[in-house]
Amino acid sequence: MKDWWDTLQAKEQLVTSLGAIVVVIAILYLVVWSPIAESRNNKIMRVESKRETLAWMSQKRLEVEHLKRINPNLFNQAIGNRSLLAIVDTGAKQMGIRNSITRIAPNGEDKVQISLENTAFDQLIVLLGELERRNHIQVADTSLNKSEQIGKVSGSVTLSR
Repeated sequence: MKDWWDTLQAKEQLVTSLGAIVVVIAILYLVVWSPIAESRNNKIMRVESKRETLAWMSQKRLEVEHLKRINPNLFNQAIGNRSLLAIVDTGAKQMGIRNSITRIAPNGEDKVQISLENTAFDQLIVLLGELERRNHIQVADTSLNKSEQIGKVSGSVTLSR
């Protein structure tokens, strides 16, 4: 290699040296700098996404607290001998989403299937959470689709005790 180098003229040695430097810089950029920069950008985007999610969740938390302040006895009724249908129907009325429920039907001894149309998603989630927390009624199955209206869903939810 040294013999070959010595056979080159000074201008050729200069051009070859500059070419080698450019190749080394390009390799360093592609192998080291570019992956680090891309990783950094991905992490910045992820952090921003997490911040947006946190802001949205904080807003929804305030809405839930507001609903609980409006009606502090929401779902506080004793289960007693009340049927699953009655508990779900009462909860839906208290949340103001009963009108968007097209059907509440028993599904076996300990299940109820609810059919929904253009129901406020946030209120539905609060309802399901309160039914779970207060009455130990759980979501057994769900199939929801976005409605044309923002924040609304249609579909069905099966609840079980």
